[in-house]
Amino acid sequence: MKKFKNLFYLLSIILISNYSSAQKVGETVRLISHLKVKSFDNIIGENKDSVQYLEPYLLYNINKVDSTKIYLKALHFKNDSTKQVHYNDKIYTVARNEFNESHEEYKHDDKLSIGILTLPFKARPQGDFTFDTNFNLSTTLNWSLIRVYRAKLNVQIGSGIGNVNLNSSNASGISDDKAQTISSLNFFTGIMLEYHRVNAGMYVGVDHINNQSEYRWESNGNIWFGMGIGYDIFKISLGTKKNQ
Repeated sequence: MKKFKNLFYLLSIILISNYSSAQKVGETVRLISHLKVKSFDNIIGENKDSVQYLEPYLLYNINKVDSTKIYLKALHFKNDSTKQVHYNDKIYTVARNEFNESHEEYKHDDKLSIGILTLPFKARPQGDFTFDTNFNLSTTLNWSLIRVYRAKLNVQIGSGIGNVNLNSSNASGISDDKAQTISSLNFFTGIMLEYHRVNAGMYVGVDHINNQSEYRWESNGNIWFGMGIGYDIFKISLGTKKNQ
C-alpha cells in the first residue's frame, strides 16, 4: 500500500505543477483565435498602421500584465512585409479575460530535456513470467523525435534507484525465513509520448543489486519490460525563437 501512496503523491505533484501556472512577463504564447485590440503603442517610430484584431497562430511575447489587461508584442517578422508594418515594434493591449480564452503557451521545440520517471510495474519474462510493483524513481534524458498533434514522441534513456523483494523463490542465496527488500540500480531506454511536460511510455531495461554474489538473484542484469509515467523538469535549450 505504501508504494501506491508514493505513486499517488508523485502524480499529484506533477498535475498541480502542470496546471497551476499563470501568465508571466516574457512568456511566449500562441493565439488560437482572433483577439480584439484595445489600444497599441509604437516602441520606436510613429507608424500608425495597426490591426483591430490580433491574428491567431502567430507568436507573441507577454510584455506586461495587470489586473484587466495584457500587453503583447509579436515576435519579429523578417519576410512578410504586411505583417512587418502591422506588428513589428508594436505593443498591443488586449483584455485579460479574452486573452485567457484565446491563447496557449508556446513551448520552443527544444530537442533535449531532463525529467523524472516512475515505473508502476515491470514484467520479467525469464523463467516463470513475473511482475514487480516495487516503488522506483529515475532520472531521464529525453530526445524529441516528432510532434503528434499537440504531443511529442520522444526517445528516453535513464537510470535510477528502486527496491526488489528477495526470497527463496527468486534468489538462491536467500532462505525462506530471511526474505528481504533491498535496493537496486536500474538502467533503461524507451519510447514515450509527452503532453504539457507529462509523459507516459513503454520501456525496456535491466536491474542490478549489490552483493549479487551473496544473494544470487535470478533477475540480476536480465531484461524487463515496463510502462512508466513521468514529468519533464527542464528543457535543454539549443537556441531560442526570436522571429516568425
